[in-house]
Amino acid sequence: MSDKGIEYEKASTKKMLLYASPRLGIEFFISIIDFALLFLYKDIYDLNGVFVGIALALGKISVGLSQFLIGWASDHTKSRWGRRKPYIILMTPILCITFIMLLLPGLFLGANPPQNSLFIWLVVFNCLSQASYAVTTPYHAWNAELFPAEQRPKISSFQNMFNIIGAVIITLFTMIILTDVKDKMKADPTVIPSNFLISILIFAFLLITMSYLSTISLPVEKTPDYASKMKDDLRIILKNKNFLLVTIMQGICSLAIAMISSILAKFADNVVQLGENTNIIVSAIMVLAMLFGLFWFKHRIETRGKKKTLIFIFTWGIIILPFSLLGFFPFAQSMIYGTLYISFVAIAIGGWYLFPYIMYADIADDDQKKTGELKAGIYTGFPSIVLNICQAISLFFTGWLIELPYITNVPNTEPFSIGLLLMGPIGSVLLIAALLFGKKFVTLDFSWEKQ
Repeated sequence: MSDKGIEYEKASTKKMLLYASPRLGIEFFISIIDFALLFLYKDIYDLNGVFVGIALALGKISVGLSQFLIGWASDHTKSRWGRRKPYIILMTPILCITFIMLLLPGLFLGANPPQNSLFIWLVVFNCLSQASYAVTTPYHAWNAELFPAEQRPKISSFQNMFNIIGAVIITLFTMIILTDVKDKMKADPTVIPSNFLISILIFAFLLITMSYLSTISLPVEKTPDYASKMKDDLRIILKNKNFLLVTIMQGICSLAIAMISSILAKFADNVVQLGENTNIIVSAIMVLAMLFGLFWFKHRIETRGKKKTLIFIFTWGIIILPFSLLGFFPFAQSMIYGTLYISFVAIAIGGWYLFPYIMYADIADDDQKKTGELKAGIYTGFPSIVLNICQAISLFFTGWLIELPYITNVPNTEPFSIGLLLMGPIGSVLLIAALLFGKKFVTLDFSWEKQ
């Protein structure tokens, strides 16, 4: 320790990859869980849609609260394994077990379980799994303790690289396996198709294996212990004006990103009409474009700073998104337009995904230099409450958007909702708000970084 904060050792690429690798297993969980729960419990087990909605909403509340509480608890933990490792080691198996229980209810409840039993099962295990997902809070908080600020953009690019690989695998899983599972499980929910069962078990195995490999291999952080009450820590972070402003900016941006991410494949299918292989095409384009965006913007952060890079990303999205309106014209039903539009949007999304991992680690680092205490856990966990609310609002709005009146007068196309075209301008307006807010109020580059 010094009056400037933690003395870091420059990390090797191997160490950074080890730290980033658990994101692959985590991505398996977050990419499949919400879709699979709706798919399984509504379409296969015929659980009332209102019950499914209540259970999913309770899960979101569970994850928001648990990320905050686990983040704070990890800040105050004292053990020979440090502050973060115990939570990763204890919570990852719970996440894996509840993941399996959620996706294979027929093995335990029978073919035609009563609605009440199915609802209770879904609520209990969804809340447990979402609460266990809070393992990501001490994991991400660890970033601020293991790596210096100048290496965090590279680490974030590695984390997002594993995220993208995980998303691609889940997309292939959805197209190759889930499309065939529905009819088989609908006929007899107690007979789980072997390819579905094996896939779920492999996902769970990789989740726990990669998390444990990373946790055991990485060193214990050298952060001094400290003792304070939750209300005191909460008072400190709520007085951190820049932290609150960054959280608000991220909330505004997430309204746009959640909407665009969830609707882009439908836009490609209904408006651009890329055909039967839409999911494969869109996934391939987005993977390549997001990887390009990750490493391009990582380089810009290292050479031009975080705030200038973020403003550039926002500006990029603001300009590109409204080109969805070209879907009004027949020439938009082409591979050229579809590829260009999806690529440019995905580059902006890839660039934005760099920042959450970086911003809160840097803010916690900045606070430590002022207070002498590194509260990375609570700084990482608290924003989840705001962000889960914003994402829920965005997804609710997206559902309304795609039900807007259909356009029927575009030649050589099937009717599609006008909302698919309006998503671009709406997303652009939200990014304008995020840009203006961030440019005026937010600090992302700190004076101590230059030293």
